[in-house]
Amino acid sequence: MERSTVPGCGDIGTYAINSDSTGNTFVDCLRGPVATDLTALQSHPVSQEVAAAGDGPVPLALVGRFLALVGTALAAMIARHPRCLVLTGHRAHAVRRTADGWATTIEGGSGQILDLSSRFVVCATGADQPRTRLAAECVAGQRLVEQYGHKLLQSGDVFGAGGLRAIADRLDREADPRVAIIGGSTSAAAVAHALLHRLPTITFARGAVTLLHRRALNIYYPSAADALAEGYTEFGDDDICPVSKRVFRFAGFRLDSRELIMQARGIGGRAPEPRLSLHRLQHEDAPAIAILERANIIVAALGYRPRAIRVLDLAGEPIDLHAGCHPQAPLVDGQCRIMDGDGAPIPGLFGIGLAAGFVPSGPLGGEPSFSGQANGLWLWQNDVGLLIANAVLDDGLCPAQTGLPWRAPVAAMEAGSLP
Repeated sequence: MERSTVPGCGDIGTYAINSDSTGNTFVDCLRGPVATDLTALQSHPVSQEVAAAGDGPVPLALVGRFLALVGTALAAMIARHPRCLVLTGHRAHAVRRTADGWATTIEGGSGQILDLSSRFVVCATGADQPRTRLAAECVAGQRLVEQYGHKLLQSGDVFGAGGLRAIADRLDREADPRVAIIGGSTSAAAVAHALLHRLPTITFARGAVTLLHRRALNIYYPSAADALAEGYTEFGDDDICPVSKRVFRFAGFRLDSRELIMQARGIGGRAPEPRLSLHRLQHEDAPAIAILERANIIVAALGYRPRAIRVLDLAGEPIDLHAGCHPQAPLVDGQCRIMDGDGAPIPGLFGIGLAAGFVPSGPLGGEPSFSGQANGLWLWQNDVGLLIANAVLDDGLCPAQTGLPWRAPVAAMEAGSLP
């Protein structure tokens, strides 16, 4: 069930930046030993354009077109099955616990209200950046909204439609334009990259764009040997994924963001980027306050929060979700089960996608030191998607399928294509 007319693409195609996943990662979902509607898409011009990026990034506008193509094909495959149904143009309002599962209340395009009964519900409802989250956010002892609300944006405002043009219009009036970006994530680095490379009418002076970050800026490498070959030694055994052997597989910067941070830090002999400066935040930080005061625009790149659906109990009363406990709380546990306010999994209710808060472990790999959330498309389409599928199948709905092995991840590891 999807609220738009085309499942699969969401809002990603509206972002004016490149992906932090490679072209090969995107088209991986079209590869398989058996011919299907999906494998047939390998010859489509959009798929071939994505594949042509190889191990490089892909413009998200193109990614949106590709995911719409995949979503349309997958929806057609599902709709052809006699026991399946695809509903587009429908919006889900809430899921309510019933005696034997769930009732999902949905609204159609013409306003009709329906209840769908099911044993399980899988929510892929996306994420956003609620402005209310910034209300209590402090940087260097300063309340962001209270002190700098008049010049404060969020990273989504920069990436979204017309965002960069609006920033260019604001900075064009300044003799010495300056931007402060708060955050140490891929989003923060992507904002910096977009400002420096996608605003041709704006001339930034040395150090005019500053990235203020709290945590270390870790760099992804395919292996420890590759990292050491470039003189990068800021990692230990706990920073290496035991499955893929990659350094900072989940916590490290990749592609455009990786190159920019490596330039700013002078890693691997890369030419410096003088327009970008890095500042690691301290609790009491006069230099950081000076940077914020001088900035014409401040961009908060503090991540996304899950856009969770309302969950009701048997009596129709709202169930508090764990994601609402504090700004960093995950929506799901290590098995993709949505958790209640006490952190207990809610039976039969799963979540997947951006900002769900899933942290891989065990056969899914990931460096032991990783403490954030994994937001990789490849993971969702392989390991994480299979985790949810196995949970549903192993519940007894389809006894012949219990104990389904991890064939897709194992095959990917053997082929050396695990991201």
